Amino acid sequence: MEYIPSGMSKAQWKKIKEAEKNKNKGKDLGKTGITSFKSRSFAEWQKAGGKNLFPVDPNKVKDVSEIPYMQRAGGAADDSDIKKKGSGGGWFNKKPAKKAVVEPTPEPEKKNWWTF
Repeated sequence: MEYIPSGMSKAQWKKIKEAEKNKNKGKDLGKTGITSFKSRSFAEWQKAGGKNLFPVDPNKVKDVSEIPYMQRAGGAADDSDIKKKGSGGGWFNKKPAKKAVVEPTPEPEKKNWWTF
């Protein structure tokens, strides 16, 4: 006897379990773990010199690299999240979307002063 959620057939539940089982198939979870955490060696940690120990107000910094990696979305200790190709480099390097130039249509000549 196994657990099957109410409202599902045994085949539907089996399909969901197989999909969850195959979700991580082929990934090397031993390399990065299930959380994609990148560890540093002790030498790398010492080399960093504790520059990321205190929080920083993101509105007051001039460059995104001045924000500690722990405060950046998807931040990495080696700043590889800033140097990603094709992503624009984070919040500070986002470019506004190009707007399509629409030429205004000329209004027809008005014949009466009360016509709007």
